[in-house]
Amino acid sequence: MNLQMYSFFKSIIFSGILTISFGFNSFAQINQVDAQGKKQGDWVKTYDDSDDIRYKGQFKNDKPVGKFIFYYPTGQVRSIISHDENSNRSEAFYYETTKELIAHGIYKGEKKDSVWTHFLPTGHYSFTETYKNGLLHGERITYYGREAVENPKIKLILRKTNFENGKPEGKFVEYFPDGIIKSEGQYLDGALNGVILKNHANGKTMIEERWKNKKKHGWWITYDESGKELGRIYYRNGVQLEGDILTKYLEKLQKEGVNPNN
Repeated sequence: MNLQMYSFFKSIIFSGILTISFGFNSFAQINQVDAQGKKQGDWVKTYDDSDDIRYKGQFKNDKPVGKFIFYYPTGQVRSIISHDENSNRSEAFYYETTKELIAHGIYKGEKKDSVWTHFLPTGHYSFTETYKNGLLHGERITYYGREAVENPKIKLILRKTNFENGKPEGKFVEYFPDGIIKSEGQYLDGALNGVILKNHANGKTMIEERWKNKKKHGWWITYDESGKELGRIYYRNGVQLEGDILTKYLEKLQKEGVNPNN
């Protein structure tokens, strides 16, 4: 072997050694913990019993910093979460396996906070909701999809509901696509309360419901589209009364001056 050829093979072998060494050194720099057991630097985790990557990201003193990318087992991006190094706030984007954005919102620590927006696979808005300390707290708005509006950028409201500490509370209202009220009423401590009205498409009342202490209570009345009454049923604490039992009970309430709906 002449000197020139020897030098050529020597350079190839040396380059290979460098490449292998660099690969081992790079691998050695991921998934590290310090002397206190805190995660530091680049981390890559796989799914159990699989080489498929679950997430990639960086830690500093056991705290996630910067951008974390989570993957489906298929390799598609499942979510991207960007962490603020100077606070416990992070911004999250979630994706379908078909790459469409399906949710966007804020975390404080590991709990949802502020307004979260959800999307349908068509790109239409699905609903927005407000969180505080991981619980629904504020207005939740649901939107119509492609069945009612072609342009995905248009927010056509289907329903508005208020929440307090994770439970529906206060007034709710639901709309037909043309804006006419479809139903409306109140929640109390997470349950329907008082008079709930459900309407025909022309806006006339279709059903008049009454609720008390999470149970049907009072007259439930149905109407046709002209407003004519079609029938009524009476409930007392969730139990339907009829016949002589109902007659005697209503007579008793009348003598006592009590409204049967109360």
